[in-house]
Amino acid sequence: MSQFKTTWRGKRIGVNASKRKEARANKVKRVFAGPFRWLKRRGWILGIVLVVLGFGIWQGRFYLQHFNPMELRHLQYINIEGNRMLSIEDIIQAAGVELGMLMSEVNDDSVKKSLLQLPLIHSVDVKSSFPSSLHIMVQESLPVVSLLEGGKGVVYSERGLPLPMSMTTALRLPVIDKASIDSVGVIARFLNDMRNNDEKLYNKVSQVVWSKEDKAIEVYFRDVEYKVLFPHSGWNKESFTLYEILRNGLSKDVYCAGEIDMRYAGYAYVRKYDKRCVNG
Repeated sequence: MSQFKTTWRGKRIGVNASKRKEARANKVKRVFAGPFRWLKRRGWILGIVLVVLGFGIWQGRFYLQHFNPMELRHLQYINIEGNRMLSIEDIIQAAGVELGMLMSEVNDDSVKKSLLQLPLIHSVDVKSSFPSSLHIMVQESLPVVSLLEGGKGVVYSERGLPLPMSMTTALRLPVIDKASIDSVGVIARFLNDMRNNDEKLYNKVSQVVWSKEDKAIEVYFRDVEYKVLFPHSGWNKESFTLYEILRNGLSKDVYCAGEIDMRYAGYAYVRKYDKRCVNG
């Protein structure tokens, strides 16, 4: 009579199921038997390899800690966009990069800082990408104001930096006097914001002066005889819009004014009237 085996739960296992279970157990034994016999006979080889490998890792731990995968990559592509006046060679030289250098030596912030030293660059965006490319997007400076003195002209950018441009360009721009040269940066930013918000108004500017007494920017327009005082900071689009409304809405009163004070947000003060104009 055949005896039936049972599981640990007491469930009876038939003869066929018992044979299948034994076959699976034997198969597992055969799978592990080969490696086990090899380890038993030649396991010392694996032990030596592991010891040598561990010793090597321990000895080279310093180099592994300072290992930088980027040192295996080199700069192969430099893509430059937005340049018109500056050549590609000028930008690469100013950026301090060159083809073939290690990517670990290419720092986006350092490249950007170096390029912003060029007066002809207003802003720049630098991005290095995997595996070996560098993309540089520049926005070149535009002339906004000039200084005319002794038959010569110096053109200044939006950042108040001198630009290598001709006398013809200087004559087409609003001018500042020599006494205001220390504030050329503030004046340049002011005029650039005016141009961005109201280019027609900017094209009417003939002269800009920095007033130490009023701590304001004095603007003289070509189409009127009075001067306009704008704040030395905090100006915005509303400041220029308010002036246009005032000039167009109160043309007679404004025509008689000698000065319009726009330094206070939301307000404009018309003063220093021409007496002949008032009496007339």
